[in-house]
Order: sequence, then structure tokens, then C-alpha cells
Amino acid sequence: MALSRLFSIFGGGEADCAEVRAASSDYIDEDVGKRQRDRIASHLERCAPCRAFINTMRATVDLLKSAFESEPPEGFRQRVKERIAEEGRPPG
Repeated sequence: MALSRLFSIFGGGEADCAEVRAASSDYIDEDVGKRQRDRIASHLERCAPCRAFINTMRATVDLLKSAFESEPPEGFRQRVKERIAEEGRPPG
């Protein structure tokens, strides 16, 4: 077993790519302990693919959060209700 893997298992050293990706959501939400956060941050300084993964995931989460903050256009709900009612009527 590689020494880096042993450090990862016992909480020392730098995180590996698998750990970073597995903890990415918690890392972005700042829901990891200081030791794990430091290990991940250290890994991200040296690993461009993981840094790109985290940055893309963070941008996606931010985009989704902002999508829920916007209001639909005036009359949108009423038009949807009317369309549902219209589609539910029998032909004729």
C-alpha cells in the first residue's frame, strides 16, 4: 500500500483525488472539519484536475441557488394553470 494512501486513511498528509471528489459537496458547503479542509486545500493547490472539478461544481451549485431566487414572469402561473386545464379536457 502506498505511503500516501496510509496517510489518507489515518488522517495525515495530503488528500488524494478520490477523497477530494468524494468530499467535494461537503467541502464546498464548508461542512468538513479543519483537518480535512486543510488536506483538501493542500491537494487542490497541486492538482489542476481536482481544482477544476471543485470550481465547476461550485459554479454549478451557485447557479442552481440563484435560479431558485428568481421569480417567474407576471401571469406565468395563471398561464400554466390554464394550459393544464386545457390539456386535460377531452377533445371535441
